[in-house]
Amino acid sequence: MALNLNDPNGLVNLHNLAQQVENIAPDDKSVPIVFGWGAPLFGAINYFGGEIDIATLLANRGYTVIVASIAPISTNWERACELYRQLTFGQFSTVDLKTNTLAERNDVDVKYGNYFGPNRGPERTCTTNRRRAILYSRSRGFEDWKWDKDHKVHFVCHSQGGNTVRFLLDLMRRNNGYLHTEYFGQPGRDDWATSVTTLGTPHRGTTIIDVLESFVDRQLCAAVGLIARLFATASFNPPEKRAFDLQLDHWGICRNTGETFQGMLERLESPDGPVWKWLYSKNNGFYDNSIEGVHELSQKTINTSPNIFYFSLSFHATRPFPTDWPDWGKVALNEFPFKTGIPIPFLGQLTNMVVNGAWTFLPAIVDFPAFVQWITQSVITRVLRIQGYNMKLPSPGEYIPREDVIPIMMPTVYAMGGQQLTQAQREILEPGFEDWLQNDGIVNTASMPGPRGSVRSVSSLPDVDFGRPGKRDIYWHLGVNDTMDHADEIGIFIERDTSVAMENMYLNIAKLISRLPH
Repeated sequence: MALNLNDPNGLVNLHNLAQQVENIAPDDKSVPIVFGWGAPLFGAINYFGGEIDIATLLANRGYTVIVASIAPISTNWERACELYRQLTFGQFSTVDLKTNTLAERNDVDVKYGNYFGPNRGPERTCTTNRRRAILYSRSRGFEDWKWDKDHKVHFVCHSQGGNTVRFLLDLMRRNNGYLHTEYFGQPGRDDWATSVTTLGTPHRGTTIIDVLESFVDRQLCAAVGLIARLFATASFNPPEKRAFDLQLDHWGICRNTGETFQGMLERLESPDGPVWKWLYSKNNGFYDNSIEGVHELSQKTINTSPNIFYFSLSFHATRPFPTDWPDWGKVALNEFPFKTGIPIPFLGQLTNMVVNGAWTFLPAIVDFPAFVQWITQSVITRVLRIQGYNMKLPSPGEYIPREDVIPIMMPTVYAMGGQQLTQAQREILEPGFEDWLQNDGIVNTASMPGPRGSVRSVSSLPDVDFGRPGKRDIYWHLGVNDTMDHADEIGIFIERDTSVAMENMYLNIAKLISRLPH
């Protein structure tokens, strides 16, 4: 039977693969599915699912789901330590699936070992009172479940989560006791995971950081001050009372005993304060997700494990920037704000002649993208700078956002569609240099299939019997989906049609991985 795994839409390939595996292999829902992050953002928005709770959806289908609470903008090292500790802690916060209520506990301690160099790491190498991982299950026996060789997991990772899990499993594969004796001193434990599925992961880095740096061309102190104010607002309360927890307390980005908000803000804003140190030490998620940061990860880790199945999905939220002058161009010229009331004979006729002449010659002497670039850089950006705004608007590139992109991501989709790579980045990405302008608003599409040299198209699968050798140790790339942006991939603020596709995506992932041998 033909496998039919070569559809242009990666979600169709996922559906077809899950369907065919379902026909030949029974499901085994005893292996938990692990997601990242944790409690709903701001108390209402689920990281996986948005208004829809994907973990609950899967639990109601008989799967067991563990949602780990890991830091959103920390290094892959810190996140790997947090994930390992939460899964081996042996106790969970639990969700009552009948009432959909969460009984949350904050009693997890995390140790960060010896990874950071002198004067470049956090103030403390441990943190306490962190959230437990959250358990969603209708099955008995998971209350005291602890991750080990006999209790394996499936990892489903979004964005940076894929690189965090890649680092974690490499740390567990080799003896890394010199970095962390307690967590990573015992080798040969990468087989604790059965599968890893990545969604929109920057396996080779992303240019979003370059975009942000060029988009807001602020004074250094002003930029750090803005970040410090945001961090102080998010981290003033104790962890259990925070609407959004950065989990950077061990860096000193938290309220000290008896400290007022103003005092905390002044400490965080100071040039020798923790925010400045955190941001410019490169020990943060911004650097770890850059092309340079992921390249460093690849140099010190092994891409895959011979004990694990890997799958990846790519996405983009773009369409080509129009190269031809649009039909509304002449209408726009007719709306040019010529001065009125000037005592010049036949002014109206002269105006029409100017407009008609411009529309005749302008498209012939300048391309539309070049004209838009001139308007952006030579007119609008110059006006902003003269008025004192330290802002550089992105130039048009090869792609623009689709109409259905979440509004907050439209600027980043647009900017990444024109963000050119530096020479150093080009050298890192060679050979196999692809189109690095197509993106989902946060990650470049070309970065999503998997680490270099470890990816195959799912269309090259010889069969769908994953019990046969030759299917582990490689990222099976399911393809590219062009209907979801980075937020759609996890279900945040999306249209109903995309919501259905998102739900089906996670159901098909669960259907597929629950039938893999372990």
